[in-house]
Amino acid sequence: MGHREVTEAAVKPKRPWHVRLRRKVRLDYLKILRTKGAPAQVARGVGYGIFVELLFFATIGVSIVLMYPLNKWGRGHMTASWVGFFFMKAFAWVFILPSIVCGAFILGTEVSMDLVRNTVNVLGFENGLIKIIVTWFKGATQDPNNISALKDMGSFIYAWIVGGVVVGAVVGAVGGFACWAGLSKYQAHRRERREQILRGE
Repeated sequence: MGHREVTEAAVKPKRPWHVRLRRKVRLDYLKILRTKGAPAQVARGVGYGIFVELLFFATIGVSIVLMYPLNKWGRGHMTASWVGFFFMKAFAWVFILPSIVCGAFILGTEVSMDLVRNTVNVLGFENGLIKIIVTWFKGATQDPNNISALKDMGSFIYAWIVGGVVVGAVVGAVGGFACWAGLSKYQAHRRERREQILRGE
């Protein structure tokens, strides 16, 4: 009887799930930071995530399939890639127009801000893209404005995708480099602090 009481008292109660999750995330985070070569791996992952996010809207989300192969073959960190992906969501809208302009320049097409605005207005607000496409497939008579808007949409969507590749690669490289520099500095600081402790300073 006494042995049972001692055993039950020695077993610690299980921590709440959110506490266990936070501790696991923190442990994984510290393992990443302390691993040799971690800054470069994490930085590559962040860069890949930023790159994919800048293609995400233009490709209607299809580019998300690039996340795994980029990290697998490019030796990036998958978790860091998701962090870069979701972080970039807050700023992706800033790069939409630059991507379209860059892509139009590369493709040699004329894509003005007025063209984009008018196309979005016709397809998104006046008639609705889904309704127009359904009418198209049914073979019904189309409004010439809708047909023109669909063609214009195709032109700037292509420009957006092509430009997104270039802009995403540049922004991803800059973000990855900033991440690498920050993590390298952090690791150097931890090593220096550890050496000071060992020296008794």
